[in-house]
Amino acid sequence: MDITMAPNNGRKLRTKLAYCASLVTLACTAATLPASAAQSKLSPEIRTAFYGYQLNLPEQADKDKGAAWELEPSISWTRQSAGMQTRFSWQHNTVLYKDEQRDDRHFNDLSLANRMTFLRDRISWDLNASQSYQLRNSRLGIFSDKITGGENLSRVQRYGSGLSYRSLTSSPYRIEAALNYGTTDSQSPLIDDGLFEYKTDAYSGSWLLGTSQRALNFFWQYNGQLQEIERSSGPDVSIRNHGLVVGVPFAPNFSVIGRAGAERVDNGSAVDNKFDYFGAGVEYRFGARSRVNVTMNRSDSSVFGVEKDTDTYIASEFVIAPTRRTSLEGNFDRRYFGRTTSLQGRYDLRFLSMRLRMSDNIRTQNQFDREQEELGIFVCPDTAANFNDCYRPPTNQYVPVFGESLQELSIINAELREELVQTRNIGFSLGYSKNRLNLNLTLSSRKTDYLETNEFNRSNNISLDSSWRLDQLNRLTAAINYYDIDYRNEVRQDKNLSLSIGYIRTLGERSDLRLTARRLNRNSTLEQFDNSENRVWLEYKYRF
Repeated sequence: MDITMAPNNGRKLRTKLAYCASLVTLACTAATLPASAAQSKLSPEIRTAFYGYQLNLPEQADKDKGAAWELEPSISWTRQSAGMQTRFSWQHNTVLYKDEQRDDRHFNDLSLANRMTFLRDRISWDLNASQSYQLRNSRLGIFSDKITGGENLSRVQRYGSGLSYRSLTSSPYRIEAALNYGTTDSQSPLIDDGLFEYKTDAYSGSWLLGTSQRALNFFWQYNGQLQEIERSSGPDVSIRNHGLVVGVPFAPNFSVIGRAGAERVDNGSAVDNKFDYFGAGVEYRFGARSRVNVTMNRSDSSVFGVEKDTDTYIASEFVIAPTRRTSLEGNFDRRYFGRTTSLQGRYDLRFLSMRLRMSDNIRTQNQFDREQEELGIFVCPDTAANFNDCYRPPTNQYVPVFGESLQELSIINAELREELVQTRNIGFSLGYSKNRLNLNLTLSSRKTDYLETNEFNRSNNISLDSSWRLDQLNRLTAAINYYDIDYRNEVRQDKNLSLSIGYIRTLGERSDLRLTARRLNRNSTLEQFDNSENRVWLEYKYRF
């Protein structure tokens, strides 16, 4: 049976169609406007693959052996000019099975992204729409894909728009403001994942106002964010926070600073959390843009509507950037749920890049979807399907040519639920590219607290992607991906492992052939969730 969208009422369907039509019409209309040095590129492609697989499932005494044929036509269109960038892609997958017990499946992936800029790039307007198939609940199998796990995937449709303003870097005052709207509509997969269908509408606004230089006689900065999230399966969520920092220099490179701010998280029900703080301290500046400050603060907070005692604590914020290639910035602070740490670090050489990240966040879980777990900056063709199609830029100042883009390759968030969560995420990544070798190593750890259901999960991930070019026409690839997921409330821990090796042969300027073997294994503390898969496939791709 084909995967199709569940029927909606007429008004909802007409609204979605009208919205999609308006996005496409606006993007195409803007694309026809005269612009200097405008470039367009149409990239049709066809891919076909033959799969052989062997599944070992706990409910079956014998191994499930089968074969499948996949046909994947796709089109990518890109247009770029001085004031506008448009990207549209469509991909259709037809999967036919030899096994009569499996129904043939069809998938359509769509993506439209359009950005227009005005006033020397100070104002930008983004429009986007997409349709994809994603796993919403990792308990069904974190490595589920369209070939042997299509029944676990939810069809997810997204629409959004954003308007932002950013002052020129040469301006004495820093002004940034943004308004964003996004909607996520997720259908139930064929196999019940316990989440049902849902629709989430998110409205947000953010701002930052202040002086550009902190070495002035008086500097200040005020920033904040408002977010309203409307959920179909639960009460609406309101998240608000803002903060003010002021400072007065009293000696070369030293300033007295004061700070104050507040945070609110309210779901109209049990979750009603508040945090207010103020404090003062000293800031030291060094180098071109480096600084460190330490403040003594007092705070009042309440969690789930229960007032807590006034607390006194030390906080620190820092930016350390000794060179253009190296930076580390972050803060040690406090919020209503306890001490927090935020870090963002990078180190870039010609052949090597490293990233470090640590953060604490609160929002509905599907708002973390596609959150960047940085693997380093790589140059990727617009038609790139995976890491093997990308490469490190030759210099840190590399400017992509038309049809390329600088991308921070990311790990997709494996959970797509609508519940309000509090997460702590730690990640480190290393990207290396020199001569014949491309390498990406990523380590990450995520703690997730579900505030409305009192669930708690912990996930640790290690992934390694590599590509070795034998010569101009031949490449070898290898990938290892490991997830250790602890579902505390279910007394269940899953160890998920994916191993794959591949060979790529370039047949000509427009075509290549790939042979890949993959092993999947899930070892759970609950025996009924153990499973494994062996798969081999041969694929051919032709670019018109």
